[in-house]
Amino acid sequence: MPREPLSDPRPRAVAVVERDGKVLVIRRHLDGRDYAVLPGGGIEDGEAPADAALRELREECTLGGRVAELLFEGGHGGRTAFYYRVTGVEGEPVLGGEEAEGQDDTNQHHPMWASPKDLELMGLLPDGLTGLVVGWLWPFRVRAVESPEDWAAVEHLWQPYSHDLSEFRGSTPGPDGTFKRGHLDSFPPDDSDVAVYLAAQGDRPVGFALVRGLERDARVMGEFFVVRSVRRTGVARAFAEQVVRAHPGTWWIAFQEENEKAARFWRRLGAEVLTNSSEELREVPDKPYIPPDVWLRGSVGG
Repeated sequence: MPREPLSDPRPRAVAVVERDGKVLVIRRHLDGRDYAVLPGGGIEDGEAPADAALRELREECTLGGRVAELLFEGGHGGRTAFYYRVTGVEGEPVLGGEEAEGQDDTNQHHPMWASPKDLELMGLLPDGLTGLVVGWLWPFRVRAVESPEDWAAVEHLWQPYSHDLSEFRGSTPGPDGTFKRGHLDSFPPDDSDVAVYLAAQGDRPVGFALVRGLERDARVMGEFFVVRSVRRTGVARAFAEQVVRAHPGTWWIAFQEENEKAARFWRRLGAEVLTNSSEELREVPDKPYIPPDVWLRGSVGG
């Protein structure tokens, strides 16, 4: 009979270790089933949960560290669990302890670093843990761009954004390999008619939005972008909704019909967030030879 993952009934202590936007996991193969878990295991009699988390990290991955905070305590995966953020971890994980001794074709352990997208693909257990880990380590936030560091992040993100658009507009980088700044200089920080927003997961910038028309009758989503790794995760929708709701009133949002994913995204936002939405076609200024842009119009209440 196939063995069940995480079948130890004892309370479980878990080490949550993050480095460079990835979290330490153990990729598992057990009796034909592939999944992943965080380093951890059953708490021994008389052992403090925090000490158990460090012991399991040392035994399973041959790594040491220190407990920084308790992230979660309670019922999870059918038993009591304690999740600790562990910091000060240096070096690369190497499988050790009973797990290394018991490796065979039916029972395998592979410690590795995993991105949020990796966690989804690996099938992190217990069920529902991926969302908790992402929330603990890389909370999603939106902030207005004010500091030089945030502006530099937007300028860097402009390059993959321009690359995405080059598929539809035929643009190419300059001789130095970078795309032009486009409309970036039209959004100076001292202009009260415009706003620039940065979306981040943890300390990682993942998107930007350029808005104009704050002192006019209608706001315009000048440019909007999220990196590919967070698309189809709800980040883009949450980001766009926060931006439009921050500025109640009439909105205009332009997109290209041939960019099918963007067209679906904005039409869904128009149907679910905006009221009285409608569309019109407008020629691209000075480029009558390319397909017109679709302009979505709608309102957001205060």
